[in-house]
Amino acid sequence: MRKQNLLLFIFLLFVIQSWAWTQQATKTITPEMVVDLTYVTSVAMDPKGHYIAYTVSKQRKPEDPPGHRYSELWVANITTGELRQFTFAPMNASSPAWSPDGKKIAFLSKRKAYDEDTEVYVINVDGGEARQLTHAHNSVRSFRWSPDGQWIAYVVTDPKTEEEKKAEKAGRDWEVVDAKYRHHRLWALNLNTKKAHQVVKEDVSVWSFEWSPDSKQLLVQASPTPKTDDSYMFKQLYTVPVEGGELKKLTETKGKLGTMAWSPDGKWIAFLGGVDRSDPSLGGLFVVPATGGEKKNLLVDYEGTPAWLDWLDNRTIAFTAVEATSYTFNSINVNGGEIKRLWDGNTGFARVSFSKDRKKFACARSTAKFPNELFWGKLRSKKLTRLTHSNPELEKLRLADQEEIRWKARDGLEITGLLMKPLNYEKGKRYPLIVQVHGGPESAYVNVWNTYYSRWTQLLAARGYVVFMPNYRASTGRGVKYAKADHKDMGGKEFDDVIDGIQHLIDMGLVDKDRVGIGGWSYGGYFSAWAATRHTEYFKAAVMGAGISNWVSFMGTTDIPYEEAYVHWDLWCYDNPELCWDRSPLAHINQAKTPLMIVHGQKDPRVPVSQGWEMYTAYHIKGLPTEFVLYPREPHGLRERAHQLDFLKRSLEWFDRYVKGEAGTH
Repeated sequence: MRKQNLLLFIFLLFVIQSWAWTQQATKTITPEMVVDLTYVTSVAMDPKGHYIAYTVSKQRKPEDPPGHRYSELWVANITTGELRQFTFAPMNASSPAWSPDGKKIAFLSKRKAYDEDTEVYVINVDGGEARQLTHAHNSVRSFRWSPDGQWIAYVVTDPKTEEEKKAEKAGRDWEVVDAKYRHHRLWALNLNTKKAHQVVKEDVSVWSFEWSPDSKQLLVQASPTPKTDDSYMFKQLYTVPVEGGELKKLTETKGKLGTMAWSPDGKWIAFLGGVDRSDPSLGGLFVVPATGGEKKNLLVDYEGTPAWLDWLDNRTIAFTAVEATSYTFNSINVNGGEIKRLWDGNTGFARVSFSKDRKKFACARSTAKFPNELFWGKLRSKKLTRLTHSNPELEKLRLADQEEIRWKARDGLEITGLLMKPLNYEKGKRYPLIVQVHGGPESAYVNVWNTYYSRWTQLLAARGYVVFMPNYRASTGRGVKYAKADHKDMGGKEFDDVIDGIQHLIDMGLVDKDRVGIGGWSYGGYFSAWAATRHTEYFKAAVMGAGISNWVSFMGTTDIPYEEAYVHWDLWCYDNPELCWDRSPLAHINQAKTPLMIVHGQKDPRVPVSQGWEMYTAYHIKGLPTEFVLYPREPHGLRERAHQLDFLKRSLEWFDRYVKGEAGTH
């Protein structure tokens, strides 16, 4: 009898476990899960390669006051795998950096709820209380520890003067545009004397900087004004002594600038930058003598886009890059020549942090099945070890696979992108399609995690859609020529690439041509509005997130007019208003039939909310199906949890209603 009861118990246990496994296997991702994901952001390996300081981006709880996500500081022991939390929300911590002796970690934080300014703090690796290092009396934007451990250099924006505060209080707070700037100043704090001084005296704004190996100089990227446009288009490279003095221009640069680094012996400087003024991204990897002179591009005709660099030794530069739909990890000699792979295949990471001997590195890595997690590896072994599992619930979900897809454009050019099939995909069956368009256009879809509040890929696949992510011409990852392929042709051949990609999916027997939608943010929002008017015959629904409706009015109201003119259009719309108006979604409103949802942050300086109003007014007057959603306090991207969740749900329901023909429930 006991034996029979035992067998019955085992059988029931098996049934229950099987049922639980089945329930688990059928569970899919939800909008709430997406906005509440936790992921690793910045990482810093200690000089000896034993520990990694890293920050974790964590969503606020629904009951918390509205605001940005929280950022917490952690330290991982790569030998034991132990993870120790050093700071706790709501006190944010960011930008961790090790002291040269590896005993302390510095970071940016507001340590008290009533603190108005972000300052640099330091904490012992063994734990204890954090100690404030800087007293900048305005928020510190960035900092670097000198190699000899004697200095902290940092950038802080000019505070308001007492006179300005009094005038503001009295209501005399008018602004004369471009009459006066609050510059971003470079300072240095001597950790022995506890005294700080301003390093750069000129009226320029410093955006980034790096120490020389001997801790005597700083390499600086500075622009004439603190305008966002200047930070993109008009920075130059300079060196300056740590004690202060005149800026010395390192070399003449045109266009954008990115990561930079001194060689270990201090003789060379490497940096990423545009190959010319109209390069939309960072198409070149340059070296120049540290004393100044002519720069040399090591990546001429490279069919990729570098993303980050550092020196492996005095003659070798390591760099990551986007190549088509992959991240790659490479090296090249200071004299140029063959690019060598440091890692095989799609790495899933865009930058690394090395140990001092360059034998180990840490990175934040993602795949199509999980967002950024903490990994470490050895260059020689080419093996990565995962240290964090920030979202264990993802491992219990059914998630769709993501694959690269290639097709020929009508002019014969090969285009790449990503494809995600529905979770319950059956071969031979046609499915509704959503085109998820990236912004920029200097950006690219890489085969990593692509599901966020403004990218709905896994959510759409779970609802039975095919998801198509095209890297149309003008995307990064295919070289400078490809990135420039839309100059003087915005919305032209680049959008034909999207149409040709859709047709390719139809010809494959995968997509129902009568059930196609499109959505995106920023330039992806422009593409969506362009699809809804100029190419309305192809699309049943569109979602325009912070998109452009009128290129002529946009160029006069955005905070980046020079970037738009130089690297996007390669012309001023004032010089060719006919072309710019013709490529505006508003110009084709009379033929529009596609239902269009318009969403915008009310504090957006990049694509002002007036662009959304222009589109909505035209749609409303024409009696076309539309919805205009405004999110208070939001800039060019949604930051508050409630807004992100609302946008996600509205977008999914908009597609279900107009692409699938289902009733919405929002």
